[in-house]
Amino acid sequence: MPGSSSSMTPSENDTPWVLEPKQARGHLGPDLTPRRLGITWKDVTVKAVAADATVHENFASQYNLPQKMRDSRQKPPLKTILDGSHGCVKPGEMLLVLGRPGSGCTTLLSVLANRRRGYTSVDGDVHYGAMAAADAEQYRGQIVMNTEDELFYPSLTVDQTMDFATRLKVPFNAAEDKEKLRRETRDFLLESMGISHTHSTKLGNEFIRGVSGGERKRVSIVECMATRGSVFCWDNSTRGLDASNALEWAKAVRAMTDVLGLSSIATLYQAGNGIYHLFDKVLVLDGGKQIYYGPMKEARPFMEQLGFVCQEGANVADFLTGVTVPTERRIRPGCESTFPRTADAVKAEYEGSAIFPAMQAEYGYPTSPDAQENTRVFQQGVAAEKHKLPESSPLTVSFPMQVKACVIRQYQIVWGDKATFIVKQVFTLMQALVMGSLFYNAPNNSGGLFVKSGALFFSLLYNALLSMTEVTDSFSGRPILVKHKFFGFYHPAAFCIAQITSDIPIILFQITIFSTVLYFLVGFTATAAAFFTYWIILVAATIVRTYPCFCSKAMTNMTSA
Repeated sequence: MPGSSSSMTPSENDTPWVLEPKQARGHLGPDLTPRRLGITWKDVTVKAVAADATVHENFASQYNLPQKMRDSRQKPPLKTILDGSHGCVKPGEMLLVLGRPGSGCTTLLSVLANRRRGYTSVDGDVHYGAMAAADAEQYRGQIVMNTEDELFYPSLTVDQTMDFATRLKVPFNAAEDKEKLRRETRDFLLESMGISHTHSTKLGNEFIRGVSGGERKRVSIVECMATRGSVFCWDNSTRGLDASNALEWAKAVRAMTDVLGLSSIATLYQAGNGIYHLFDKVLVLDGGKQIYYGPMKEARPFMEQLGFVCQEGANVADFLTGVTVPTERRIRPGCESTFPRTADAVKAEYEGSAIFPAMQAEYGYPTSPDAQENTRVFQQGVAAEKHKLPESSPLTVSFPMQVKACVIRQYQIVWGDKATFIVKQVFTLMQALVMGSLFYNAPNNSGGLFVKSGALFFSLLYNALLSMTEVTDSFSGRPILVKHKFFGFYHPAAFCIAQITSDIPIILFQITIFSTVLYFLVGFTATAAAFFTYWIILVAATIVRTYPCFCSKAMTNMTSA
């Protein structure tokens, strides 16, 4: 695919993506009826504060009372990102959303995935099956969005990442052994995306060598599929894949949609005809205005009827997107003065066509008997899969299992970057030796009072400052925490408890190495009571210094995630 950022290895291109219907039913929905839900939305309008009106606060501006008073009288200007969008994707259907960057495609998918934070207002009705958007909040783990960015812990391997995802989605009512089911699900998903050969390879980033860009993208896709959702929103998920692998991804989504009765919505900026013809419907956005929504087969004839030209052999998806770009669209000779020039003009032509009322007839789906029955079966199926959790919880496994899985992952993260861990401990030992030699064998009289006080001060200062490096690691994991929360993997409290639990043994090990060397080199009182008093004060000071910052950050994550 043009513009691909990945360097595909021979093993990537030679490995086909395999997704057999029977395998998909057996591994992604064991002994369960496919959860068909569907999604319908009408008159969805999204507004946000314009970028040029956004003010970045600083310490002084918070106390600028005249500015605060002016802002209270005159609200900042709002930008309409989406204007009256509408559509219906029934179970087993796929919708392709097209539009140039900035047209509102990602915003539409975010709203359809029930992610509404960050917008000033979201108006309109969105129904998931027969449920309203507010009622669907407790099913966020089944209404999933795969974003354009790949967010992972770089020191984890592909196997460890997928182990974590599948461990938190094991259904309680599985007939077979749960651990065996988890392993089979993990292996099936990796094989279906053709990346089983990368199971022991780290995901990597700019500093850690890992899988290639295309493989990393496919791990992101596989992790999203592990949620076992009912409504999937794919935001430019083929970025980083070449043309053949992008087509295989689309075929895999098509197979899952057909077999499991999913509702799949995707935005693609570069979709070949092979991908385009796998979809059932197309929605075209131009500056937030919906200029076409209807069957895939009727999109090209409709635009050509308006006077736009699609050259033979051209990608239909590119043609539909090019209609919204004045410098790219081609006009049929004789239509130069009659073709619709603006988004409002194309929208008016669409609303006057026979396609518009045919699509409007589908908007009663949420009140249909099929939607009511599908929603009832869906709710029963989700409730049967939950472990010991409240009925309103969007998660699958119990809280202790969430904490256990997060603790295992935290130790895997530390050991995956063991070079950093070892260097930190070696550096701690070196500092203890250097400072111990500086204050070596301080005299037990008034002359040694300031020497020993300096050694005590350095002991407290060094470990307190060293522990602050954990805060940076905590903040770097925040986007991953938000992603996993939307996937319904775990509660943010489980992540925070696991991070504290995994850090305490490391702190104890670090303090023990440091205090054992420094204490006896300086020549403090050589009794067990004095040594362990010194040791416990260092441990307490280090933890107290570390976790106020960490806990405040954790509370921010739990409220904003």
